[in-house]
Amino acid sequence: MLFGPPGTGKTMLMRALAKELNYGFYYIKSSDILSQWYGETEKNISELFAIARKNAPSILFFDEVDSLGKKRTAYSADDVGPRALSVMLQEIDGFKANKKPVIIIGATNIPNQLDPALLRPGRFDKIIYMHLPDKKGREFIFKVHTRKVPLAEDIDFEKLSSKTERFSGADLKNIVDEAVKLAAKEASLAGVIIPVSMDHFLKVLKSMKPSTGIAQLEEYERFKLDFERRVSGKEEVKEREGAVKWEDVAGLDKVKTAFLETIELPLLREGNIQSCKRKFTFNNFCR
Repeated sequence: MLFGPPGTGKTMLMRALAKELNYGFYYIKSSDILSQWYGETEKNISELFAIARKNAPSILFFDEVDSLGKKRTAYSADDVGPRALSVMLQEIDGFKANKKPVIIIGATNIPNQLDPALLRPGRFDKIIYMHLPDKKGREFIFKVHTRKVPLAEDIDFEKLSSKTERFSGADLKNIVDEAVKLAAKEASLAGVIIPVSMDHFLKVLKSMKPSTGIAQLEEYERFKLDFERRVSGKEEVKEREGAVKWEDVAGLDKVKTAFLETIELPLLREGNIQSCKRKFTFNNFCR
């Protein structure tokens, strides 16, 4: 289960993972499969799982999974939500061991609204916090989104990254877009090409705020801690920095490492793991 603020690259990361593994990738915006007609939502869910099984190995990615997996107490008696959740849980529980796996991953911006049944062992029993980009990540994201933009020589990416703490990747892209609009407006009035300058960025930043509030970040931390307490008896999976580089995904090094450890290594290095003849941990992985 991926959770964290909007605009942190959940979908992009999943596409990178699918490409890295050479797996089929099925993106489902969970709210789109909800239907007003009785039984149609349940049918849609079952068909999606059937397609993923048929085309295994594959990744089934449920974006906005809270649309299907919200706490059942949040619904009225005649809502489709509880029925949809029940079918989804049945489909997940119905998976059998197969040489061609189907990886089921959900993503949500509001993890505290998920029904606890979704997070039980054998279901979405691993979580990865898709945190906001750090200073280095923000600088990289700025550079990515300005690659095709005519820039003035005074651009200071390090300064921009310092001024954008708590901004998501999507927020940073929006800043670049607005700075480009300012330069384009000036260019249309002057009749000459005007490159985007540091002044354009600073003007935009005066009116822009991060889309994620401090209270929301605290909620994510609480969810993470609560989940870790529930599974505290289990072996912890520790992060290893820089194990795999997916250059198209910026500012998420720790998250990409977690993916490597929880998904990619067990799939691509299964023979090595079996030869260890002991419970697999990422600290004593046999090479």
